[in-house]
Amino acid sequence: MENWDEGIIDEMKQGNAIAFERCYRIISPQIFTVIYKVCRNHETAQELLQDTFIDIFESLYCYTSKQSFLAWAKRIAFNNTLNFIKRNSRMVLMEELPQESFEIECDLTKQLIDSQLIESLLAKVTEVERLILWLFIVEQYNHEEIAVLVSKTPSYSKSIVSRALKRIRLLQEVKDHAYK
Repeated sequence: MENWDEGIIDEMKQGNAIAFERCYRIISPQIFTVIYKVCRNHETAQELLQDTFIDIFESLYCYTSKQSFLAWAKRIAFNNTLNFIKRNSRMVLMEELPQESFEIECDLTKQLIDSQLIESLLAKVTEVERLILWLFIVEQYNHEEIAVLVSKTPSYSKSIVSRALKRIRLLQEVKDHAYK
């Protein structure tokens, strides 16, 4: 696989079609993965990937080198995915929860390494919850950044993560109990 070169951005800004193609070839697998992990539908993820790259190419003038190009592109993908979820949501979003402080225990990080546990959890939550968990656990966004993306408060994100971590603990306990 070809490595990323920041010079591609300048070439794209000048309208170089080969640079656009190289950009797509290099970063589309990573963008597709994050979209697919949230929406869990190959065709939808492909459509969102195409929409994301159209938005990336149309918004290049907004990109500044102060941030990682991949992070900037992923943010566009997250926004497109969230907009898709909002438009096509079959589930009612959870109501705003009371403000509470949630502590995330360090030992949970070790549990999160178990990819089967994460996959099992992601399969059992709504698309919005999946997006929030992905942003928090994998992309390591903080609750304030997530709140801006999903147009909710930081406590909403905290509550989603807290509930998910409780589910992870429960799944881990069931898994541990099954092996005893």
